[in-house]
Amino acid sequence: MENSVIIGAGTQGQVFASYLKEAGINLIGFIDDSQELEGKHILGIPVLGKYNDLFEDTLKNRVQNIYCPIGDNTIRSKYLSTLKKEGYNIPSFIHRSVSIAPDVILGEAIYMLAGNIVMPFTKIGSYLMVNQGSTIAHHVEVGEGVFISSGVNIGASMIVEDRAYIGMGVTAMTGIKKIGKDCLLGAGAVIIRDVPDYATVVGNPGRVIKIKNQTKNMDAIKKNYVYDMAFVGSGISTAFTLLQFLEKIKDVNLEKPIKIAVIEKSKDFYMGLPYGIRSGFSSLLITSLADFLPQPELDFFLKWLSNNKLWLLEEFKKDGGTLSKEWLKKHKEDIDNDQWEDLFIPRRFFGEYIKEKVLFQIEKAESKGKIKVNHISVIVNDIINNDGAYQIISEKEKIVSKKVILAIGSPPPRKIWSTDTDESKNNTGIKLFGDPYAVGINNTLKDIDDFLSERKDSPTNVLIIGANASALEMLYKINDDPKRVDHIHKFYFMSTLGIVPDAVEDETKGKKFSPKNLFSLQSSEHLTAEQIVHAAFADLDVAEAMKIGAATTVKPISEAFAKLLGSLEKEELENFACFAGNEIGRRQRCAGQHYSETVMNLKEEKRFEHIAGRFLGLAEQPDGTFKCRYLKTDTAKEEILDEPVNIVINCIGSELLDNQNIPSLYKNLISSETCIPNKSFRGFTVNNDFEVAPNFHVIGPLLAGNLIDDKPVWHVEHCGRIIWLSNLLSKKLSDYFLKPVLKETQIQ
Repeated sequence: MENSVIIGAGTQGQVFASYLKEAGINLIGFIDDSQELEGKHILGIPVLGKYNDLFEDTLKNRVQNIYCPIGDNTIRSKYLSTLKKEGYNIPSFIHRSVSIAPDVILGEAIYMLAGNIVMPFTKIGSYLMVNQGSTIAHHVEVGEGVFISSGVNIGASMIVEDRAYIGMGVTAMTGIKKIGKDCLLGAGAVIIRDVPDYATVVGNPGRVIKIKNQTKNMDAIKKNYVYDMAFVGSGISTAFTLLQFLEKIKDVNLEKPIKIAVIEKSKDFYMGLPYGIRSGFSSLLITSLADFLPQPELDFFLKWLSNNKLWLLEEFKKDGGTLSKEWLKKHKEDIDNDQWEDLFIPRRFFGEYIKEKVLFQIEKAESKGKIKVNHISVIVNDIINNDGAYQIISEKEKIVSKKVILAIGSPPPRKIWSTDTDESKNNTGIKLFGDPYAVGINNTLKDIDDFLSERKDSPTNVLIIGANASALEMLYKINDDPKRVDHIHKFYFMSTLGIVPDAVEDETKGKKFSPKNLFSLQSSEHLTAEQIVHAAFADLDVAEAMKIGAATTVKPISEAFAKLLGSLEKEELENFACFAGNEIGRRQRCAGQHYSETVMNLKEEKRFEHIAGRFLGLAEQPDGTFKCRYLKTDTAKEEILDEPVNIVINCIGSELLDNQNIPSLYKNLISSETCIPNKSFRGFTVNNDFEVAPNFHVIGPLLAGNLIDDKPVWHVEHCGRIIWLSNLLSKKLSDYFLKPVLKETQIQ
C-alpha cells in the first residue's frame, strides 16, 4: 500500500486526515513548517518534517502520495505542481458522498469534502478545494487553484478563474459570466454581476470594496513593459475620465488593447479621499444630492441607490452614532420612497457607486480586448521624461508609460505648527492633528477617544482651525458620539472671517435681494476681475446688513458674475481663475443644515465660540497647559486665548505650490520644471490639451488657475465641473489613441 502525507497539520489538515483514514488511505504523517509541531503527534499521526524535507531522500524514499489541503490558493498550487515534478503522486480526494455528473472533466489534485454536487457539462481545473455542502451548477468552468468554502452555490454557465477564493455561503447567481482571478468573495455575499480580477467583494448584493495590489502578479514588472497611459492618482476625476474614455472607444476596432496603469497610494481606487475609506461611511455631502450631481449621472445614481440602499444604510448605521441615527429618523419617509434628491446623503454612497461603475466598465472593455488595466498601490515620488516615455518613480519600482495623467489632487493642509510639536510630545495635556483625514477620519476619532480616556475627568477644550466643510464635518463627527462629547468642555473654531458656512436658504429674504452692484457692471468697458470682486463684495455686504446668508445669495451672486465673464479679456479671465474666483468663493461657503444645527446646539449650551483670527501657534504655560496664540482679525493684534486648549485639529486649506512643505512629488515636478505653477499657486499651467508637457496631462484640482475651453477654472471639486473637465480630457485621449485607427480606415 502506498504511503501518503498531508501538508499542513492545522484544523483543515486534521479534518482532511479524518476523511482519508475513513477512506482507507494509508496516512503515515503530516508535513508542517511550524517549529512547535516538530516531532509531535496530531490525532495520533506524527509530524514527519517540514516542506523542504520532502526534497530529501529520507522522505522521498518513504512517501509516494502528497495531499495539500491548504487554504492559500497560491501556496497549494505551487506546492502540488512542484512536488509532482519531484516525482510524487498528487492524487485527488473526492468524498464518497459527493455527486458528480459522469461527463464532468476533472483536473488533478482536486479535493471535495462531504455533500458537494457538481452538475453536468462542467470542467474543473487542478488544485481545486471544496469544503462541505456546496453546489457547482451545469456548464461551469473552474480554473486552477480555486477554493470554495462550505455552503456555496455557483450558478450555471460561468467561468471561475484561477485562484478565486469563495467564502462560506456565497451565492453566485446564474447570468454572471466571470468570477475573476485572485478575487476574494466574502462570506454570505450574493454575487449578481461579474467580479473583476483581484477584487474583494462583500455583501448582498455583492459589492467591490477593494482591489488588491497587482504589482507582484502583473506583466509590468517585466523589464521593457511600457504602458500606453498611466493615471497617477485615482479619485473621481480619474474615474470619470476613464468612464468617458471607454465610452468613446467602445465601437472602434483596435489592433491591440490599450495598456493602462492606475496608480493610487491608498486603497480608495476611483473614490479618492472625499468619497472613500478615509472619510468613513457616515460623512455627509455639504450640498443636496440634486445640487451635487448633474444629469444624466444623477438618474443613473438614483437607480443604483434604490437597488443598493439596504446594505448602504446598514453600513451607515454601523459607522455612525447618535446624529447619524437622527438623520435616518428625520429622512425615513424620503428614503423609503427613494426621494433622495433633496437629501445631503452620506457621500460614501456615491464613492461606492462610482467605483463599482468604473470597475464594471473596465471589466467589460477588457473582455472585448479594448484595454488592459493594472491597479498599482504605490506612493509616487517623481515622474521623469526619458526618451519619449515617462518613468513614474516610487520607492518600490519604476513604471514606464507613454502618457501620464496626473490626478493627485491638491496638496495636504497647510502645516501650521513645528514638527517637534506635531506629535504632541506624548503629552496628556495636548493632542494635535495636522491632517485628520490622512489616516482616515475614524482613526482620528479613535485617537481622540483614547486621548480623552487618558485625561479622564480633566476638562478638555477642542480648537478646530478653519471654518470650511472639513471643520464642520470634524465638529459633527466628534458630536456623533455622546460619550465622547460628554468629556469635552468647549469647542472653538478659528478662522479669518469668523463665519461658519451658511446652511438655510431664506426664500422670503431672497426675493428682496438683488446683486445690483454686479448688475451695474454689465455695460462696463474694459472690465477687470478686480472690479467683479469689489462689486460682489459690495453686494454681499448689503446681504449681510439684511441678515441674508450665503445659502440664499450664492445662486444670484454666482449667476450675476458668470454673465460678466464673457466681457473679460484673456488676461483678466486668467486673473479671475487665479484670484478673483477664490476670493468671492471664500464669502459664499455653504453647508448642510445637519452641520449648522450642531453649531447652534453647542451655542445654546454655551459650548461653542468662533474666533475671527489667524492661528499663530501654541504657547506653553507655566502649569504645563497650552494656550492658542492668534492674530485677531479686526485689530490685527496678537492675542492669547483665555482658556487652554487640549485637542487642536487643523482643517485649513491646502498648501500652496510655492511652499516648501508640499510632498516630494509636487516638489520634484516643480524643481525639474516638468510642471510650472500658475499665478494662483493652486494649480499647474496647462495648454488646451490639459498638458504641462507633451503627453503629460493634468486633471482634477491642479487645473485651478487655468482657462479651459476659454472658461476660467478656479475650483475643481464640484462634481459637475469634474465631469465637464473629464469629458474634455477623455476626448483628447481618445483622439490620440484612435487617430491611427481612423487614419487607416480612411486609407482603406
